[in-house]
Amino acid sequence: MTEDLSNGCTNNFPVSFHVFGIGESFKPIIDKISALGYEGVSATTIKPKQLPSPTEEDRMVIILTDEGNDLVVDAAKSYYQAGVLTLVVSHQQIGSQCKFCDAQLEADTEAIYKPVKAILDMIFNNGLIPLDFNDIRSCLNDSGFFKVVESTGKGSDERVADAISKIENIISHKEKSAIEDFIISISFNHDIQPPISMREMKTLSDFLSSLPEGIDAILGVFHDDKMPLDEVRLTAVISGKELKP
Repeated sequence: MTEDLSNGCTNNFPVSFHVFGIGESFKPIIDKISALGYEGVSATTIKPKQLPSPTEEDRMVIILTDEGNDLVVDAAKSYYQAGVLTLVVSHQQIGSQCKFCDAQLEADTEAIYKPVKAILDMIFNNGLIPLDFNDIRSCLNDSGFFKVVESTGKGSDERVADAISKIENIISHKEKSAIEDFIISISFNHDIQPPISMREMKTLSDFLSSLPEGIDAILGVFHDDKMPLDEVRLTAVISGKELKP
């Protein structure tokens, strides 16, 4: 029996997506993930030895941990070997002699919530050009390492260009050369002023075209009416076997 220290999720759909926080230090993050209210997602604070075994309904598990002990590695490996998309987010890279997850992300505790939320948002939010779990799996399956970066842009009809320039500053040249798969979403208020123009979107298209040859890039477009009327937000998920911290 698992020890659930977070709010319960929906019972309307099978729970196929799990976020496990290993230890009490992750409880504030787990509570925020629970508060997103996505159906079919469980967010649980748990002890390593209490991590449940995968079920037939499971599609993705995200494990948040501050250490890579054998219990965590073995639990992650059980999901990975069952064909569940297995992501491990930890304070430092976890080394193991065997393959135990699809991808790792290294992040400090205060930086963990945003990338987890970004992945869930891409899967569960409806969009003008929507993304889904298959897109996330395509990007992260057996990818080795991943990173999530986000920027906002302002400046009338230069908003997208502004956000792209910030993304390019966040992703180092070394990281850019190591990217194998790339998902990027653009979000803006339904009533954005001035409206997003084709010229702005071409800026984004040109950016994707500038990525090294062979990178599989996927684009999503979303409305977010909580955003200011003069901003756009770009969220990118990048992955690659050499994308090490």
